[in-house]
Amino acid sequence: MRGVVLTGQREVALEVVDDPELQAPTDALMRVTSTAVCGTDLHFYGGRMGAEAGMLIGHEPLGVAEEVGSAVVSISVGDRMVVPTHICCGFCPSCVHGYSGACLTVNPGDAGGAYGYPGMGGYRGTQAELVRVPFADANCLRLPGEPGDENEHDFVLLADALPTGYHALELAMVRPGDSLAIYGAGAIGLLAAYCALRLRGVTVVYVVDHIRERLDKAGELGAVPIDFTQGDAVDQIYDHQRRRRRREAAWRGQEVMDGVDRAIDAVGFQARDFDDTEKENPRVVIGELARLVNPTGNLGIIGVFPSQDSGSPDELVRQGHLDVPWGQLFGKGVRIGMGRDHDERYNDLLRDLIAAHRIHPGTIVSHRLPLDDAPDAYRKFDERRDGYLKVVLDPTIAAA
Repeated sequence: MRGVVLTGQREVALEVVDDPELQAPTDALMRVTSTAVCGTDLHFYGGRMGAEAGMLIGHEPLGVAEEVGSAVVSISVGDRMVVPTHICCGFCPSCVHGYSGACLTVNPGDAGGAYGYPGMGGYRGTQAELVRVPFADANCLRLPGEPGDENEHDFVLLADALPTGYHALELAMVRPGDSLAIYGAGAIGLLAAYCALRLRGVTVVYVVDHIRERLDKAGELGAVPIDFTQGDAVDQIYDHQRRRRRREAAWRGQEVMDGVDRAIDAVGFQARDFDDTEKENPRVVIGELARLVNPTGNLGIIGVFPSQDSGSPDELVRQGHLDVPWGQLFGKGVRIGMGRDHDERYNDLLRDLIAAHRIHPGTIVSHRLPLDDAPDAYRKFDERRDGYLKVVLDPTIAAA
């Protein structure tokens, strides 16, 4: 089969690799109809997080069951299905209690496994024509409709981006009536904003970034875009909040609450420095959030932070540590939630919302391209060129 292989730093190639095979009676094989490129894939593309040349990458597949093992009962050949990024067994203590992203079976000696992800079980990636799905009954989510229909882009986002954006709201404990700020207008930040506005009843969402196409998309979704190159982002949000307060009944003393009730880091360890976007500054976002969140507010940290990052310009981060303003956060009584998405909690609910036409997350997809175009797509996505916001690769069509 054809698959996207990491061949070096900032280099991928479409190569012919061995077809996957069933390795256990609980396995299934998926014929891929759409496979998305994630911002996390760009970490690997840049040689970070332990990525090595030769690995088949990708972790966001949608497709059809090609073959099923003899012990699989919930999926039949021909079923349309999506599988989550985080592979789970369904029967370990973590899975039973709703923490499928921390499965104790699929990556022995650690918590959590994933497709195409260094250090998470050695599973091959999904930017390919076929994918082996372990523990198929626990991982395969059946879908209505036919491949290529109006929900193709909506459903492929169920593999990772949509439940991760929704999980960010859970981490930050977002409730109806809240004000919310999201740092990072990539796919996760945009979908967190989208879900907050359509499913959580927030009053306002601020989305902070510096890339014009991303900010424009945030505005299309109904959020307030904040460009940090046009002035201090926290001050911009303060000003907007004060203008809103003038139009509303305010509590006595509420002037100290000009920040937001909840805030989310959807950037992670490769955040750009706000004064020089050519440089990395992994501490900048948590510093901004500590300033911005109101007393007794909540933070959700959904952006990736690896246990170690030898490529970081920050010595602490190279050792797996981060300089965090704990005193400021403690003084405000801020609660913090963080960690990877437990996909199985949300996927069937989000699927049903899509099927009922309540949400249309595929609106953030900017490009659908043949699998053959992966090298060029990665390059442009990495450079944030030509409006590359969310890319979906299609293994079923030939390059032009």
